[in-house]
Formats: sequence, structure tokens, C-alpha cells
Amino acid sequence: MLVQTLIRRGQLVLTAGLLSLAACVPAGVDDEVVDEDAIDEDSALSSVVQAGTELRVTASALNLRKSATTSSQILDVLDEGATVTCAETSGGNGWVRVESEGGTLGWVSRRYVEIVPSNGGGGSGETCDPARADGAVGTYQKALHDALAWAEGTRDHSEDGYDVMFSFEIMDGCNVHPDQCIRFGSTCSTAAGRYQFLKGTWDSVKNAKGLPNFEPESQEVAAKYLVHTVRHVTVPQSRAMTASEFSNAMSKLSYEWASLPPGRYGQPNKTASQMRNMYCGVAGC
Repeated sequence: MLVQTLIRRGQLVLTAGLLSLAACVPAGVDDEVVDEDAIDEDSALSSVVQAGTELRVTASALNLRKSATTSSQILDVLDEGATVTCAETSGGNGWVRVESEGGTLGWVSRRYVEIVPSNGGGGSGETCDPARADGAVGTYQKALHDALAWAEGTRDHSEDGYDVMFSFEIMDGCNVHPDQCIRFGSTCSTAAGRYQFLKGTWDSVKNAKGLPNFEPESQEVAAKYLVHTVRHVTVPQSRAMTASEFSNAMSKLSYEWASLPPGRYGQPNKTASQMRNMYCGVAGC
């Protein structure tokens, strides 16, 4: 229940006998109510955000509202570190229209979201450098991605898999998808990158997300898109997935990655227990 969630987060405020819900709590503060309307003169708090931009929640709990006002209905409460996508160019009035991980459209205070750097915010900037992916997705989202890469056999291989093609051949760089159809038997595969994107799949995701290259940060955003938007798996942003959540995720994602249980395409696959153990080793179940 939403109200129970808000009570646990210390956001229930009684005023003149009426129940009013505060907007958000700044990062690291659990018991102080913050006024969403208190927008100061700092231009960063009312800067325009372009549609399609990835944003990260910086408050410990942030209200996702039906419209751009503190009196509007609360649709969800977003955890610190959760990533959302700007649904339309907005922010000039201190509010940004976003789509949450769960697909809910609403408005959040511009004050408590930050733009996720396009290069992930880390690394040397050299092509295929795994550190480029740092911060491209949230911690628990990345834990799931690590498990997927492990199942695909790319994790810890070469540049942590970001430069790995089918049959473990290595790409010259990660500026673009290599689009090399490597033969096996009577057919061939264009699978490439940490999550073994087929060329057709990559082109579809690249266009949908406006990705500029095939570098590690773009691969992470693309994997998240396949998980969330294509296969409709919601990944909690403040905790590890429960056994039930993870089992359901594997069932859905196995249509995208043949290496996942239950193994839908007759190819070698990991077992459910192997995947769970791997995931928990990274996520800390």
C-alpha cells in the first residue's frame, strides 16, 4: 500500500486534522519534510531537460505526482538511485515529466533528479573501457546485468565483455556495432558486446534510445531497455530482487537471452539456481 510505504519513510504529516503528503526527502535525510514548491533562484533547479534524457533520483524518497503541483495525486514514491526517463521536454517551471522504471508517467521536482552522464561518468574515455559504464544504470540494475553477462559468457572476458563478439572474437573498438556475422555450422550470428546484441536488436534499441555509439555506457542503457521496456521486468532500485521476483525475471528474460533458464531455444543455458547464486553474489541478497 502506498500510504504504508510513506509512513515507513516518515512522510506522513498531519496538518489541521488533515492528511497531507510531503513531496520528497533530500538524500540522507529520513525524517525531514521538504517543500517541493520551495524552488530557489539556482538555474540548475529549473533547467530544461530534453525528452529521452536519463535522470537519477538524488532524494532518499521522491514523489511521482500526477501533475506538476504538490497538491496533485501521488502515483508512486521513487527510491534514491532510481533512474527515470524524461517523457517530454520540461523542467523550466521546476517540474519534469518522467516515465518510471515501472512505466508510470508523472511529474517530479527538478530539484531532486540529476542527469545521468552520457558516458557513464567514469573511465579513461578510451573505447571499450569498462569504467565508462560506471553509473550508467543503478547498482541493482547493474547487478542483474552482471548476471546476464555471466550467463552469456562475456563477464570478465577481455574488456569485461564489452568488446566481445560471438565465439569470443574481439572487436577492434566499440564505436559501432561490428555487424559481423560469424559462422557456426550452417548459419552465423551477429551477436556482439557484453549482452550479445544481435545487429537487428541493437539497431532497434539504438533508435529507440538515441544511443550515440556501442560503447559500454550505451550497452548498459540498451540492456536496461531490453529488460524493462521490451521484456517488462521491473528491477527494484533500493534492494536486491526477491527469489520470486528473480524467478519471474528469468522467465521473461529467457525470451531475449537464450542462456537463461528454462532454456527456450535448445541452446546451452544456466540453471535457475546457478543464476540466483550468481546474482546474489553481486547484489547481496
